[in-house]
Amino acid sequence: MRTPTVLDIGTCEFETTPLTTGELVAIHVYEAAVAGSGIRDCFDSFTVESARDHETEFGQGATRVMLREYARYLHTWYLALDALLGDGLTCTAQATRYSTAMTRYITAAADDYHGTRQDFEHTVTTWTLALLASGPDADYPPPTRTLNLPMQTLSDE
Repeated sequence: MRTPTVLDIGTCEFETTPLTTGELVAIHVYEAAVAGSGIRDCFDSFTVESARDHETEFGQGATRVMLREYARYLHTWYLALDALLGDGLTCTAQATRYSTAMTRYITAAADDYHGTRQDFEHTVTTWTLALLASGPDADYPPPTRTLNLPMQTLSDE
């Protein structure tokens, strides 16, 4: 399970020009579509274990339906992020680039979406193939994202 990476407005505006009213509106619309609708929250506890528990309680067919619904949530999230890209660009004084604060926000929002999508894909793959997802007997690799050379590890952060 991962921690959302979306930054607060104050962090995005740190030591740079504040977000414009138009940029704030674009962010507000994005957040309403993703967080306000509950889409982001539904992935907070979505794990292989929760998919297996769902299957045990409701059956394999119902779990497939649930996974398709989660895929639709991700599509809605993608569309909101895509709209943010367009709306955020047109809010700057120069409509050909993003402000520094908007760049920070969009980057964090995209990281949050992509990380969530990767977690979803890992869970679906592991559940679909009925693979073990953790522990010493795991037969599917853990969901890693980065390489930490000093620690000589692959990390999920």
